[in-house]
Amino acid sequence: MRKIGFRYNLLRGGAYYAQLRALDSSPPRIRMDDGGEIKTGFSGTFAPYARDAAWRLQEVNWLTDEIQPVIVIDGAEHPLGVFAVATPTEEEVDGLRSVRVECYDRGWLVRDTRTETLLYWRRGTPVLDAVEQLLTAAGIRAIFKTPSAAVFQEDREDWDVGTSHLTIANQLLSEINYNPLWFNAFGAAILGPVTVPDASTIAHRFDTRDKSTRVLPGISRTTDVYAAPNVFLCTCAHPDKDELMLAVAENANPQSPLSTVRRGRRIVQKIAVDNINSPEDLQAYANRLRNESMITGESIQLSTGLLPGFGVGDVVALRYGELSALCIEHGYDMELAVGGRMTHRLEKVVYNLD
Repeated sequence: MRKIGFRYNLLRGGAYYAQLRALDSSPPRIRMDDGGEIKTGFSGTFAPYARDAAWRLQEVNWLTDEIQPVIVIDGAEHPLGVFAVATPTEEEVDGLRSVRVECYDRGWLVRDTRTETLLYWRRGTPVLDAVEQLLTAAGIRAIFKTPSAAVFQEDREDWDVGTSHLTIANQLLSEINYNPLWFNAFGAAILGPVTVPDASTIAHRFDTRDKSTRVLPGISRTTDVYAAPNVFLCTCAHPDKDELMLAVAENANPQSPLSTVRRGRRIVQKIAVDNINSPEDLQAYANRLRNESMITGESIQLSTGLLPGFGVGDVVALRYGELSALCIEHGYDMELAVGGRMTHRLEKVVYNLD
């Protein structure tokens, strides 16, 4: 049997400062939703003071300090994220003081940093350099990126004063077919391209035949294909260019129940893209939307024991009884308590592009 414990590090200036004590009245939770602008949240109730390495009481600055929950499994420590406190609520019941906190990953810091002047980047500026400038201005120091050769094809000055840095960063990442900004378990920003989920990208395995994967009894499967598009028509008009760029991608894969082949009709979605570097990038964007549509619409929900190491949009190999599937993890809810459950929201992938 695994031995599980938890620790809640208080970070000041990004470095360890002290430890918080969670109160038993309400176990802390971590929730991830890959469709949210800010991907991960954390909540819990804690004692109003922290303790340093010498076990001395230390005051907490709930406005600037960050919380790093850690799960300890058989003596091995696994960080579960770094969270900024958005809403601290002080409470007192029968003389016992506590602080209830609602927190978000560091994407919250990027979202709350806004332009104070018109941003301007020259033609030829690497797109990822521009994104890194936005993150650095928001106080993000740790950035892991997959290199890209993409550069601005024209001068850029697209955003009004007061625009969120997160809005701009995600727009630029989308233009080069990168995933939206997210933060890993150590609080580092991740900048990476959209990839097709396949066997080579599997990050986790859930298997009812393998007890080590901690799958608990009970599963639900829901299919929703109402009005789902299967043809994607993307356009982009540059102010400095006369021609309208156009890209079309059709889901004609017979393995997909949403496809034009299976449904016998074309359901077109038109998307106007504000800015993109080239016709090739626009076609890649349309292809991305098509590939995402080649997921059945079948959502799967199941629970496991507590498992560390989950990112945003991880690929999961699932075997539950007779069901064998490749899935994308769209969300999870993790109760940080001994015996706690981790509920996973998956979506089954049915296409094969090999």
